[in-house]
Amino acid sequence: MVLWAAMLGVVCLLVWQARATLLPFAFGAILAYALSPLVDRLAALVPASTHRGDVYRRGFAVLAIYLVILAGLVAAGAALIPVAADQTSQFVESLPESVEAARLQVADWLSQYRSRVPADVQERVDAVAEEAAVAFANASASLMRNSLDRVTSTIAVVFGFVVVPFWMFYAMRDRHFVRNNFMNAVPDGLREDVENLLLIADRLLGRYIRGQLILGLVVGTAVGAGLTLMGVQLSLGLGLVAGITELIPILGPWIGAIPGLIIVAGTQPDMIVWVALLYLAVQQLENLLLVPRIQGHAVDIHPAMIILLLAVGGAAFGFLGLVVIVPLTAILRELFWYADRRLRGNTPRQALAEGKLGRRLQEQLDEEKHRLAARAAALSPPPTPTHPAPVPADDE
Repeated sequence: MVLWAAMLGVVCLLVWQARATLLPFAFGAILAYALSPLVDRLAALVPASTHRGDVYRRGFAVLAIYLVILAGLVAAGAALIPVAADQTSQFVESLPESVEAARLQVADWLSQYRSRVPADVQERVDAVAEEAAVAFANASASLMRNSLDRVTSTIAVVFGFVVVPFWMFYAMRDRHFVRNNFMNAVPDGLREDVENLLLIADRLLGRYIRGQLILGLVVGTAVGAGLTLMGVQLSLGLGLVAGITELIPILGPWIGAIPGLIIVAGTQPDMIVWVALLYLAVQQLENLLLVPRIQGHAVDIHPAMIILLLAVGGAAFGFLGLVVIVPLTAILRELFWYADRRLRGNTPRQALAEGKLGRRLQEQLDEEKHRLAARAAALSPPPTPTHPAPVPADDE
């Protein structure tokens, strides 16, 4: 047990030290985790009687999914790249005029501010603005000093995104084999508990990730299409931003609306009210229709607690903390209650069945055991038939 804890601590330390470089692999792991059930279903359509055949059929299933995704990306690129290029060109051409209009607007606001705000309030506001400017200058100087490290880290991240598709292929193809090898390394006395804990984490995390990805796709598509119909510049990029920020629970839609409102305020200020109404309508439809149906009670955490968790996660770990704090809390909660039931004398099966995930997880575990037993029976060589020894004939 001490050796396992030490190894886990070393792995966590290494992951934390290399967290920036591992960012592409984190995105790849999310996609692989979301696509793994589809790989399992496709692979199950092809019978396999040997370990090598099982590897081949899972590899072909992953390749089939890759081909479908590639075809979808090519079709989407053929339809969207010309529109995105045209929007970018229009934005670049109108950028000088937009900058000049923004400068005049800011000058007008400053003039009204100087004429209407009392002098003592202006002094306090100017002092705060000066402190913010100094802090920004210091941060910029620090960024320039660390530019070499930033460039090195950026190269590592770019390389990571290049190799992630190949890493995802092996991760999805060999997922079950890695899990089986890991379980074989667990001591016999802990094997059933570890299997239950992995099942709890897998169920919660898989449900949460797939729900968030679906919500991000729907929200990003709705925002991009709505802004395009309204004639907003860079609408496709703003839709992509809205879809990505949807990964942040509750606050994600509001964060995703900020870039769109800023761009519209600088380029088409007369449209800002309508754009704000579009973001508000998408968010309300998401909360009323999509979230209850798609996400449901995936994590079963009160919204007020989610907001508190987001504040803590964002302050401690930045954007990554905003993304992972909610599912991580849900998993740790379930693991805590499982450990509590085990310490009160319940068997592993009883501790699993009495949890919030309950009987479904136990049924899933039983199905997994039956599937593994059937696979082991299929992969094992057939028994050699034995023939009885011939009986010598009696001499008469």
